[in-house]
Amino acid sequence: MMSQVVPAMSALTLEVTPYRSPFDDQDADLTLHSSDGARFAVHKLFLTMSSPLLKRCLVVGSSSPSPAFEGLIVRQEGGRDTIDLVEDSVTTDRVLQYCYPFSNPVLENLDDIQAVLEMMRKFGMKGMMSRVRSLLVQPVFLEQEPLRVFAIAYRFRLEAETRLAARYTLRSPMFGPYVKELEHIPASVYHKLLQYHRKCSVAACSLTSDFSWFPGFASRWVWFQCDDCVHHSLSWPLADGKIYEVNAWFIEYMERTRDVLRERPCAKVVTDPMLIVEALESAAACHTCRPAAYLDLSTFIGDHFTAEVEKATEAVELDIPF
Repeated sequence: MMSQVVPAMSALTLEVTPYRSPFDDQDADLTLHSSDGARFAVHKLFLTMSSPLLKRCLVVGSSSPSPAFEGLIVRQEGGRDTIDLVEDSVTTDRVLQYCYPFSNPVLENLDDIQAVLEMMRKFGMKGMMSRVRSLLVQPVFLEQEPLRVFAIAYRFRLEAETRLAARYTLRSPMFGPYVKELEHIPASVYHKLLQYHRKCSVAACSLTSDFSWFPGFASRWVWFQCDDCVHHSLSWPLADGKIYEVNAWFIEYMERTRDVLRERPCAKVVTDPMLIVEALESAAACHTCRPAAYLDLSTFIGDHFTAEVEKATEAVELDIPF
């Protein structure tokens, strides 16, 4: 049996590159060197299309020193223009993904979004910033960290996002925990936000003692109709021009709601189950109120009270400059 000769296989060679994938193209004409030592081989075309400032900086050419802006200087290294950045590799990578025709990077938290916005602002990437700003007002951030969102949005002069975040701050007490982003906005702007919160509080609380906004059929609600319950010592005029006695348990509900609205002037608080349950427990002691209280109170809160709180606070202007 003849032996077979197997030709020797050439050794596989693995090219090790100092550049960070996917920004490692050998044909690139610019190197970005991040603050933590990463290198990105990129194409000037994509960067200059995204950044007028980089276009002005790079258009001079590699044969002459380019004008610096914000400490940015183009130097030669390895036959290629090189820029040293103060930003780290993670932020640089994310901003480059926006500049290239890639899918947008995942920005998981407000720190990530803020870092990307800061680098984009530095390089005048207004078009890119418009693609990031919507991430700032995701429901999870607005509901959990509205003051941080407000401060970040104002820092980058994102007016619509700033005003939306200000609305969400109404869901928290006026003086909440300190957030580091406040250091990046003027004290006058924070003061204006506190004024806005106080004015919204006054507007929302006024609804609990003036019933003129009640709908025309309000007198049919059980707390106006029942004569078996203890009435409050005061009577209230309604939209029909008549004055009505009101059951004490309903006024107590409105007073408790006023206390909550004073701290958190938003529609969400009037639907607090604890406030509603306490009112219904009091109403259940009356054989006339018991069968009607739940439906009437649910209609009052869901169809009217929440909408009026929204209307009252929306009429308050957030008076800050942009």
